Amino acid sequence: MKKRKKNDDVFDVDRQLEGMHEKVSNILESYPGVVYMPCYYRSTPPRIFIRENSVRVIVRQEEPILNPKGRCYDLAEAGYHNLGEGIFYIAYEFPPGRRFELEMEGCLMEKKLEPGDLGRELWELCASRGIYDVVPLLKLKRVAAAGKGGVTLRIKKLDPEISLPSYAHEDDAGLDLCSADELVLEPGQRSMVSTGFAMALPRGYAAFVQPRSGLAARHGISIVNTPGLIDCHYRGEVKVILINLGREPFPVKKGDRIAQMVIQKVETADIQAVEELDRTARGEGGFGSTGV
Repeated sequence: MKKRKKNDDVFDVDRQLEGMHEKVSNILESYPGVVYMPCYYRSTPPRIFIRENSVRVIVRQEEPILNPKGRCYDLAEAGYHNLGEGIFYIAYEFPPGRRFELEMEGCLMEKKLEPGDLGRELWELCASRGIYDVVPLLKLKRVAAAGKGGVTLRIKKLDPEISLPSYAHEDDAGLDLCSADELVLEPGQRSMVSTGFAMALPRGYAAFVQPRSGLAARHGISIVNTPGLIDCHYRGEVKVILINLGREPFPVKKGDRIAQMVIQKVETADIQAVEELDRTARGEGGFGSTGV
């Protein structure tokens, strides 16, 4: 691999890449592809995938650039071509022997590689995002169209007798969730209630499960951890931790609407440790500091 001159803005790329080219080749002998894990892989899902003769990258539809806030890598300028938008299913091994799965919405871009190009492309990717490791890719496929004016919520029915989540009225914010269990909540009792479905949210979205206002007002039925947060990579059954804050036993029948779920786009924070915070008029005032 050709050595490049380093400067203060670019860390030691060649040192980070030692042995990586050989590792990529070894993985490709047994797997359909390789997942490129950046140095900050814990805070961002993988989006770079190396194949036998190409590199594929999932980026935001409006921004085909890697690391726009740092050493940016303009993919279009570097010869990547747009393969289309959508929701992509990704499965890979990390750590070895453990299958990890997620879905991500974005634009898939690809760059064809000629013999000898992989080393140069790894250098550019590492210079932009650093590198932690490369691991086996098990599957990468498009599973749904990108959301247009909304978001696609893919749902797997676990109980055929229970209705799918649905909006009661047009433009409602919350989807009604129904109980897949039969039980009686005694006053002060809480119970984890099944809903009969699992779901796949695209990356960048989360679901928040909240009480139904009618049940709360009439019977004191609420949710212990309201709002219950569901992350985009969770694939288990959606369950609701109901609690009876009323004075009478409350029966829950199978099919009853017990909660509502709001789907929201969420941002990922870039954490920065600082010595001082900017001053504001409120300052440290809180916990009733403005009066009752």
